[in-house]
Amino acid sequence: MKFRNLFWALILIAIGFLFMVSNFGWIDFHWVSIWRLWPLILIFWGISILPIKDIIKFSLVIAFIALTFIFFNQITEPRWYFTLSDHSWTWNDSWDVEWDDEGSESRTYTYSKQELTVPFDSATPKAILKMDAAAGNFYVRGETSELLSFQKKGDIGDYSMTTEESDGKTIINISLKKNKKIRRVRKNRIDIHLNQHVTWDLDFDVGAAAVEMDLSDYKIDTARIDAGAASLELKLGNLNPLTYIHYSSGAASLKIRIPKESACKIHSESILVSREFHGFNKLGDGVYQTENYPEGTNKIIIDIESAVSSLKVVRY
Repeated sequence: MKFRNLFWALILIAIGFLFMVSNFGWIDFHWVSIWRLWPLILIFWGISILPIKDIIKFSLVIAFIALTFIFFNQITEPRWYFTLSDHSWTWNDSWDVEWDDEGSESRTYTYSKQELTVPFDSATPKAILKMDAAAGNFYVRGETSELLSFQKKGDIGDYSMTTEESDGKTIINISLKKNKKIRRVRKNRIDIHLNQHVTWDLDFDVGAAAVEMDLSDYKIDTARIDAGAASLELKLGNLNPLTYIHYSSGAASLKIRIPKESACKIHSESILVSREFHGFNKLGDGVYQTENYPEGTNKIIIDIESAVSSLKVVRY
């Protein structure tokens, strides 16, 4: 039997194997964890089309299943899921969740809020935001009297922020604080508000995330987003003569809204992609632009690099 005929069977076997060893308490695995294993589909698919013998393909699959088991065993701790009626959940004022189980140790998951701000200086014409966002839900929208305001809710840990001045620009760096302790993240929500009186460069590095950016009220020079498996909704305005957007991801769902009066060009280098570019004409392989692009005064250039994607650009 050819390997490609066993593609989906192997995926089910791998997931079923993880559930089985979880039942024995060797690792912690449950339905919520399945979405973390989406790369297995790409791995098994890639192995199936390699120009090598089937026996080697089978060996590679077994190796990846073993590595997956080892990985989950290292990042998780034993936990029982099948006697929930015997467990009690208690919430306290500090957002701590404790799981008390008679005969076993208590485990605590600490949820916290964090707020960071950068004061606004009217002498600053431009700001650069660089963010290592990790995984979670991220929202960039709304105004603030500060240069930037940042709010976090969740149990991922705290973020650190640094600022520096260079050539009249304020550079803001936000990243997750390093912690040797392995975290079990249940929630990470980030809300960012930017000042509307300066011009912005945005540089986001996100993991498995859902990102919503309403940038229609900001003057954006560039926005670079590098994502793993992400869902991105982006709304742009026409307050800047030229806006450049670069988006790179592994597997993504991308929706971008641009003003009808803005001239726009799209460069898309993607495979296994579903495209919907409303109001655009195709110029060549992966190149699309609106009819008003040659004479447009407010231009938006969008550069997309993605492997498995759903891409949609609409005009409002």
